[in-house]
This record gives sequence, C-alpha cells and structure tokens, in this order.
Amino acid sequence: MRADIEDTSAGLRTWARGIYPLEAGVELLIRTSGGRFAGASQPWVRPGEDSGWWWVDVTEMNEFSFGVLSGGEARLLRIAASLLGGAPVDLHNATPGLDRDHVQLLLAAVAHSSGSPEHRGGLVADPQGRLVGRDGIGLSSERLGSLYPWPAGG
Repeated sequence: MRADIEDTSAGLRTWARGIYPLEAGVELLIRTSGGRFAGASQPWVRPGEDSGWWWVDVTEMNEFSFGVLSGGEARLLRIAASLLGGAPVDLHNATPGLDRDHVQLLLAAVAHSSGSPEHRGGLVADPQGRLVGRDGIGLSSERLGSLYPWPAGG
C-alpha cells in the first residue's frame, strides 16, 4: 500500500473506531483494490480538523463517482457507503457479479458490522435440555472472535 493511502487509512480507522458499521465500511474502502478507495484523492475521503484524521463524506459516494469503476468495485462501494450511513443497498442487485475476493470482503464486513468480534459465548442445551452457558453455568464471558474474519492483507 502506498504511503499516502496508509496515512489516510490510519486516519479513517481512527475516525470510525468503536462504531462497527463505520469500521466495516472503512475496511471495505481500505481493502478493496489495493486501498485506492481510501486515498485522499477520492472525493469522499476528507481531511479532519486534526492532523492525521480523515473521515468519509458519504454524500460523495454516489453513482456519478462510481461511473468509471468496474461493476464489482461499484457494487462493493455502494455496500460500503450503506455501512457508512448512506443509502440502503439492494443486495439482490449488489451481490451478483462480485468476484470471490469481493465476496470475502463483503462477508467479513457484514460479520464485523454486527459486532461479531465482540460476541461472547452463548447458551447451549445441557443434557437435561436446560439452556446454560457454554461453561455450563451462565452466559460465558469467552469471546468467540469474528464470525468471518477479514482476509489477510489490507
């Protein structure tokens, strides 16, 4: 990843930190097409008031901006925009035509946006059919990890 993209990526991650859908949308921008959608040259990537901070102006993530992209890139950016608080996405139209790499990113983004990295062990049935925590007592405090982790790289 180029140095300018690394800088904006770090600033975007700082901006989104703690809000799972924003984190997922930012990661889609960073991890798609070598990070070029997270670069400062994109109309939706804006500098923050503090040095090193960047944010996404989702109103700039629109069909006019996507017109020169491949179909898969445009679909993934529409999904990213929706996660970032933009217009809802019709998954019936957005998912067909995504290549395998984009599908992996989409699955990781959906898992992340739900907070799955923070999910804790849930309830299971004991031999008598009662619901108990995975530890046999109450709700488990064990973190389960991401349901679908981000692919390596990015």
